[in-house]
Amino acid sequence: MKVSIVRYIAGFRQLLCIATVLAIAASLVVGCGGGGDKKESGQTQKTSGVSREYYADWMKYKSRVFELRCPPREDIQNRLEAIGNKCDEIVSLLSMMLRTRPPEPIYMMIFPNRTEAENLLGRELPYASNDTIYYEILAPLGIGITDLMMHKVAPNGSRFDFVNEGFMALTDYSGENYHENVLQHLENGTLYSMDSLIDNETYRRLDSPRRREQAASFIGFLTYYYGSGPLVGLLREQISVNTILMVSTNKNLDVLEGEWKAVLPKLAKPQPAQPEDSAGTGGA
Repeated sequence: MKVSIVRYIAGFRQLLCIATVLAIAASLVVGCGGGGDKKESGQTQKTSGVSREYYADWMKYKSRVFELRCPPREDIQNRLEAIGNKCDEIVSLLSMMLRTRPPEPIYMMIFPNRTEAENLLGRELPYASNDTIYYEILAPLGIGITDLMMHKVAPNGSRFDFVNEGFMALTDYSGENYHENVLQHLENGTLYSMDSLIDNETYRRLDSPRRREQAASFIGFLTYYYGSGPLVGLLREQISVNTILMVSTNKNLDVLEGEWKAVLPKLAKPQPAQPEDSAGTGGA
């Protein structure tokens, strides 16, 4: 019996030593793993596609307002001056329309491949974040700039979907004449009612291209004839569309809708003369 107790104690001590060794080894593994995770996390943050450090080796071109960056590719590099000049022109128009100055500089990261860029960034291009625009070389140039400037005025965007979509389309610089497209719907009797445009739930159920071009045309009409007041009000205010328009134009929505339809043939003409503080042609 005495021998059995001695053997039991000896065996227990042996197990205790083994357990201690395993615990120390485990702690070392966890410690090493933790350090490795931190290093990996730091590397990920350093090379993140949304950090300007990621683009440190890209080519740079500075215009009046913008700092453009692109991969070291001659075909894109040769276009940087023209792109910079057009960007300055667009942001100048938007500053006038929105009564606000742009941040300086605005950084624009120009990607040659949309798929690769969207995989890197994890979202659809083009878009803006703070003072930086992420742009794919074949996309309409105005979208990212409008996104940046619109959210400078209204950080959360307008409470009205037709304003967010319509203003973005109006100044996307795609070359599309939205007024002309809408005029055809007016003549064919297929124009959406204004009530369906200003109600978010109804608006979202409408055909996307048609609703967007109609919203762009109406906002273009407002800015062409009534300046920036209606647009800024629609972006910032939390009151009804009709109240915003009454304050900014002294006319209700029904009257303005009638005026818009009446002048669509004029607005649809290519590059009409524009009064100061306005933007009349869809797609610029």
